[in-house]
Amino acid sequence: MTAYLTNYKQTSAMYINIASVINKIYDETGNPIAWALGNSDISGILTTAGAAVFRDMGKVIYLPSGCGESRILRKIQYVTSDCTSPAYEAYIGYISIGGQTYGIGDGNATPVARIA
Repeated sequence: MTAYLTNYKQTSAMYINIASVINKIYDETGNPIAWALGNSDISGILTTAGAAVFRDMGKVIYLPSGCGESRILRKIQYVTSDCTSPAYEAYIGYISIGGQTYGIGDGNATPVARIA
């Protein structure tokens, strides 16, 4: 069962990728999201360090494991200059924050850095 944070924090935080984020952006269940796979129309941007900017959407999800610990996901939106693109609203997902090695964490946080 997934536990959701019930309130949203207003934030102006932004993230930039410092390495490839292919297969490192997830849906609400912790599975890699389709638009961040290696075959998407923005995969070239997602693989190039410093090319992808993400808006912090102010939501945190804790995916519990069987060990009583949680994997922490932060909701983000890929920022593109093409706001007319029909896929623009679909560029929403979650990044893993923290580097848990217990439960379902893989020990690696998503390679992004907060820039604002």
